[in-house]
Amino acid sequence: MKQASVLEFQPRDDTAGRKIAKRKKGQNRNRFGSVRKINGTVYTDFIYLGERVRESSGLPWNEENSKTVREQLDKIAVAIRTGQFRFAEVFPESSRVEFFKEKESELLGFQEEPGDVLIGPFMEEWYQQLKSSGRVTGRTLLGYHRCQQLYLEPFFGSMTFAQLTAGQLEKFAVWCKGRKLKGKVISNASVNKIFVVLKIVCRSAATRYGWGGTYNPFFGFRKLPEDDPYDAIQPFTVEEQKRLVDKLPQHWQPFFRFAFCAGLRQGEQVSLKPEDVDWEKGLVHIRRALTRDADGRSVEGTTKNKYSRRTIRLLPVMKKALEDQRTIQEKLKSKYLFCSERGCQVDASNVYQRVWEPALKAANLQVREMKQTRHTFATVALSCGENPAWIARVMGHRNTDMLIRVYAKYVENLLDRTDGNSMNQLYEKQNAETTVGAVKTEG
Repeated sequence: MKQASVLEFQPRDDTAGRKIAKRKKGQNRNRFGSVRKINGTVYTDFIYLGERVRESSGLPWNEENSKTVREQLDKIAVAIRTGQFRFAEVFPESSRVEFFKEKESELLGFQEEPGDVLIGPFMEEWYQQLKSSGRVTGRTLLGYHRCQQLYLEPFFGSMTFAQLTAGQLEKFAVWCKGRKLKGKVISNASVNKIFVVLKIVCRSAATRYGWGGTYNPFFGFRKLPEDDPYDAIQPFTVEEQKRLVDKLPQHWQPFFRFAFCAGLRQGEQVSLKPEDVDWEKGLVHIRRALTRDADGRSVEGTTKNKYSRRTIRLLPVMKKALEDQRTIQEKLKSKYLFCSERGCQVDASNVYQRVWEPALKAANLQVREMKQTRHTFATVALSCGENPAWIARVMGHRNTDMLIRVYAKYVENLLDRTDGNSMNQLYEKQNAETTVGAVKTEG
């Protein structure tokens, strides 16, 4: 008889047309996934969320290592069945970490934990989203970005949000103090402002990933002590104002006369245009301010807030300063009411160096910032007994709270007035009338 030959059958197709895999042998038989030898290394091979996973264990192939990896794969099987498996925890070096993070979030509803999210990449994404949202001004964006680039990214960029603790914040504060900016040590107030930006980033991450109120890296941390920011307020007396103005070049005298008596912010004053003044009604409309965009360039923008967008009724002293300035503006044909000697928009930094500081020294006055003109308006107006509500409106404040809190201590005896005198005189008059009435009754 002719000897029958043994035929090797191909694997059958299932109903979906896929090939039925050969039955596994050895340690992989009847078990989840398989342990395989690839290029002399132990690999795992299994299905997760409908995707094939083939990852190296990093161990050279031998019987002992293959058994060890097989045991780990069995644990992975249990973790997948119980919903405890996280791909990134087991294979952190895999090129598919981000892919499976998205899969886990989409299919299983897994939320990334603080230890899964790096601060640096998240912070950059947060900034770009904020920039495109239009929710904050360019100047605010500029401040956020500088904090991010100069301080937060260099120190925290490679950390996860889980590593952000009160202890790390303390180390960061010390690091900031040792990192000089333009040759100067950063102040405690500036460091605290950086912490504000970091808090905003942390809240954004907690909201996105659903960490809720349980995530609070600032617990147990106290902000750095600050000097009273208003200790730097150095208002001018009326006599000092006159001494200073007399030492200014003629071109700049109306500019600073108006600054002292109107109390505008510098960015608001240098953005005024001739059409903003209603000469017949004696009004000036504050509608814009010079500010900076997200790239640090000077631009005309909106006022600081909606309360700063205001109309001021001109006092005679204000109007006189504006009339003198209008003569200068018309001569130079400038589109700005207050302008440089060439008719251009005023550059405050340039004016400080060329005009303001030399005039202070010539008048034998202490050198101080140009914004002291605004502080001077507030203190002089309060000392003269002007209505705080009116002062707040002129300055563009929401209400009188800040006005009283900031400037009250500068009012005492500014014009040789004594607190309580008016009230004392009122009561003395009342008591005198009562005494006279009593005498008449007795008589």
